[in-house]
Amino acid sequence: MAESTYFWDAGLSVDLAPRHPSGLRLRNPVMIASGTLGYDGYGRGLIGNHPLHKLGAVIPKTVTRWPREGNPEPRWFPESYREAWESGDHLFLNAIGLINPGIETAVREWTREWVQWNATVFFSFAAHSVGEFGEMAAMTEEAVGISALELNLSCPNIENGAMFSYSSALTHDAVAAVKANSDLPVLAKLSPNVPDITEIARAAVDGGADALTICNTLPAMKIDLESRRPVLGNITGGLSGMGLRPVSLALVYQCAQAVNVPIIGVGGIFDAEHALEYILAGATAVQVGSANLISLDAPWRVLDGLQNYMADNNIASLAELRGAGHPETVSKI
Repeated sequence: MAESTYFWDAGLSVDLAPRHPSGLRLRNPVMIASGTLGYDGYGRGLIGNHPLHKLGAVIPKTVTRWPREGNPEPRWFPESYREAWESGDHLFLNAIGLINPGIETAVREWTREWVQWNATVFFSFAAHSVGEFGEMAAMTEEAVGISALELNLSCPNIENGAMFSYSSALTHDAVAAVKANSDLPVLAKLSPNVPDITEIARAAVDGGADALTICNTLPAMKIDLESRRPVLGNITGGLSGMGLRPVSLALVYQCAQAVNVPIIGVGGIFDAEHALEYILAGATAVQVGSANLISLDAPWRVLDGLQNYMADNNIASLAELRGAGHPETVSKI
């Protein structure tokens, strides 16, 4: 990718954990969503040379307590997001199934590699019980170079994967268990597939979440007419990309009025305009996901676009835009 000049600009800098004793100050609001940027088959090494330190943060693949081999093939539809995008087909489904070697290997080996990125890295993990969330949080204390924990409370592609974010009580207890076992800032990643996400959001905040990531993929499927079979080996998967953005944007808008912690908007961000929509809806920061599977330059293009928009419109700080899409502007966090 072409080299751009990024510097610590107070107008772009954001704090994702203002109520945490240490805060969580990022140089800009653009992050890479969990497990979506050029990883090799098992999720370790990045493909190519990317200036990850110039982004707000990077969230590698979600890890679980024990190794997971993932879901049966095929795990993607279409097989090539890039070819589908270029042809005008923007329906993206995936059912990876959180393939990973387990938290012990991730802490012992992966985090040492992440340190070499010289970037701000968040550790993403998922568990099957409240107790396991607490146990895994304690295990991350041995990890090197991570700045925050993102709790995957809502993956739709594993058994019982969304049960935490379907329940306000379980969400509260999972977050509280992590907070009791770690001093790091905690982000709770929520599901879109609930009757009232504000109830879940409030529960996460009451449990101690320093910020919310909204949202995970939406359960979905597609059936091939020739084979008359589902296109994914797992039958259903997660809808991401352009189709998810209007859903996620509405949820960010609702939660910005319901809670007073930073919100990270994720879902269908392919350019700066999409990122700005989330910020106007009340998001403090954004994560780029599916766009990375089309072009590895995507996060840096989004960041360049934000910088250009601010310069062209004489905007000194993104805080001027945060929540401005509401009839009555939401509180500036």
